[in-house]
This record gives sequence, C-alpha cells and structure tokens, in this order.
Amino acid sequence: MEDIMNKELECIDALPKLGLACMEYSAYALGLNIAPRKRSSKPCKIICFVALIMNLCIIYSLIQFIMVHYTISFEAYVEAVLLTFQISVGVVKMFYFRCYLDVCVKILRATEMGEVLRSIGIFDLGLPHKFDLRDALGSILRKSWQEIDKQVMFFFRIVCMPVFYYIMRPYFQYIHYCYIVEDNCNMTLTYPAIVPYVRLGTHEYPSYILRSFLLQTGPLWCFFTVFGFNSLFVVLTGHEVGLLQVLRLLVQHSTSDAIVPKNLRVPYLRCCVRLYARINRHHAQIEYLFKYIILVQCIVSCMLICMLLYKISTVIDVGFVMLGMIMVYLITITLEISLYNVNAQKVESQSELLYFDWYNCGWYNECPDFKFMIKMMLLFSRRSLVLSVGGFTNMSHKFLVQVFRMSGNFFLLLRNMNNKME
Repeated sequence: MEDIMNKELECIDALPKLGLACMEYSAYALGLNIAPRKRSSKPCKIICFVALIMNLCIIYSLIQFIMVHYTISFEAYVEAVLLTFQISVGVVKMFYFRCYLDVCVKILRATEMGEVLRSIGIFDLGLPHKFDLRDALGSILRKSWQEIDKQVMFFFRIVCMPVFYYIMRPYFQYIHYCYIVEDNCNMTLTYPAIVPYVRLGTHEYPSYILRSFLLQTGPLWCFFTVFGFNSLFVVLTGHEVGLLQVLRLLVQHSTSDAIVPKNLRVPYLRCCVRLYARINRHHAQIEYLFKYIILVQCIVSCMLICMLLYKISTVIDVGFVMLGMIMVYLITITLEISLYNVNAQKVESQSELLYFDWYNCGWYNECPDFKFMIKMMLLFSRRSLVLSVGGFTNMSHKFLVQVFRMSGNFFLLLRNMNNKME
C-alpha cells in the first residue's frame, strides 16, 4: 500500500514548476546541468569555458577603469567597484557549484521526486483512513511547491530590473544626447569599463561592437548566477519546510483514534521517527552545500550595500539620473540577502513547532514504548534545524538585521574617511 504515496509523489513531480524550470535553465546557461535527468550535459563544458572567459574579461575591463580613475574620487569609479564585486562573486559561485555539482544534482533530484517521503512505512500499516491522510500530505506538498514558485518568480522579476537597466542604458543615453540635447551622437558603453583593444590603421581589434557586446553580457552573467543559485536555495529550503509540515501533521495525528488505531500507534510513531531522521539528513546536505558560500555572499552584500548607501549620499552631486539605478541595485541586493535569512528562519520556525507537536500529542496516556520514543524525540528535536553562515552564526531575521546594521556602520566609516581625505 506504500504505492499510494509513491503515486502521489509522482503526480506532484509531474506538475509544471515554472520557478524550478527557470532556476535549472539559469544554471545551465553557466554550464552547470543540475537536472541531468531532463537535459543533456554535452554542451556544458563549452558553455562553462565561454562563461568563465567572458566574465574574466569583463572583470579585467572594470579593474582597468578603476586603476585609471582611482586618483580622481571614489564617486568616479564606485559603480565599477560594485560591478566588479558582483561579477567576481558570480565567478566564485560558478566554481563552487561546479565543484559540488554531484551534490547539487543528488539533492535536487531528491527534492523533486520527494525521496524523503518514499517508503517510510506509514501506508503499509493498514490505517483506516490512509487515503484521506495521503490527500492531506499531498495538499501540503502542493502548497509548498506553489509557494516556492511564487517566491522564485518574484525574485526573477526583481533581478531582471538591473539587467534591463544596464542593457538598455546605452540606447536611452544615445537617444537623449543625440535627439533631445543634440550635443553628442556617440554610442556609450553599457557601464564604466575600459576594454583593451589594438588599433591597426583605421581598424580596431576587437571592434567597438564586440567590446560593447562583451560588456552587455555582464549583466546577463550576473543574472544567471544571482537568480540561479539563490533560487536553488529557495527550492531546497522551501521543500524542507514542506517536509517539516508533513511530519508535524503526522505527529499531530499519532494519538488520534480516527486516524491511527491504538494497536498501530507504536509502529506509526516509529515511521515518524524514521521520517525525522531523513529530514535531518536532508537538512545536513543543504547546510553542507551552502554553509561557506553564504558567508562569502553575506560579506560581499554587506560591502555592496555600504557602497550603494555612499552613492545615495552623493547623489545630489552626481545627479538624480543615477538614483533609479541605485535604488534598483539596492532592492536587488537587499532581497538577495533577505531570501537566505527569511527561508532559513522558516525552517528553524517549523522545527521549533515540531518540538511542541511531539510534546502536545497526548503521549502521556500511551504505552511505555510510545512514551519512550516521544521522550527520545523531545531530546533530539530540542535543537532546532538551523542553517549556519560559515560556522560563525546562524541565518535568521536577527542576523539579517545585523547585516544591515553592519552595512550602515561601514557606510559611516567610508564617508568619514572620504571627508578626511578631502
């Protein structure tokens, strides 16, 4: 009878998941096939090589711009610094997930197919209302995937804003200066960068068109890394929240006469304990995959928010035209770091609620074996499931506030240092 849950999981796996598909294609655009059961991995090596070379060329061009303008003022090259950090983090993420590609494939496959819930033994016990229980569990998982899709697609729209800004900015600037101001009809590059080239007579190698195309791919690479890898975290943690909600429902029904007869409660609870162990292993895999890369992301996000705040403080001097770009960038980075902490907090909150479900299930009127297992689970589940940041602290709402506070402190330090230099 365990097949009834497996069939339900297969139906859920077959459901269209737009957010999951966008995340997989974003990773594929970087040469990382995290869903090999759906598409071939043959072109991935070439794609990864091209992506790496183009990203390194863009980083070199940005550094060249910084080196030329660093003696003028920080405002002159702060945008180049922001982009350098963002693209560099993207390259680091690409290397990191390339090294842990097998782990990504394994854990994502387990998430999509619901392997944690397969063969847990509950539906082999002969429960009187097993189909109703299956429908309740399936409903939780479906709502979980719907929530994941909503969150991922919302993040998709937010991340698209700076991409469209940088891609379209040269064309709007050309229209403004050529047809409105009627001052200069030269086409500008996508963002401040100096791409090296060789002039032979009247020809330039690489040509201006190729240099412009190279820089215009920069926002796309940032989009693929930011959206792809952050969405992977949302998918994995969102599914883990759904698993914890499933386990909570099972524990709440463990002493219900209508769902679990008294003679089946010990084996039923044993299945719940088995599911808790599987969720623990699943959680450990997620933490192993993201533990250190999140530390890098938090540090860089702190610095980027600091620089954006500094840019906002000087917007009156440099013009209000930049204000739109700054706000879009600030919203994107803020949402990016918030995604990690908010979803990690959801996992922690569900694990804390699970502890109370173990205690409040009416176990004190059951047999000694049932009481023993409940006491053991109260002992094991007392420690909440948390996701750490490099082993130093845990992701949560509190840590998110600390990140913003630290960014503000760095901004004040940077402004004071710049005032002293002036």
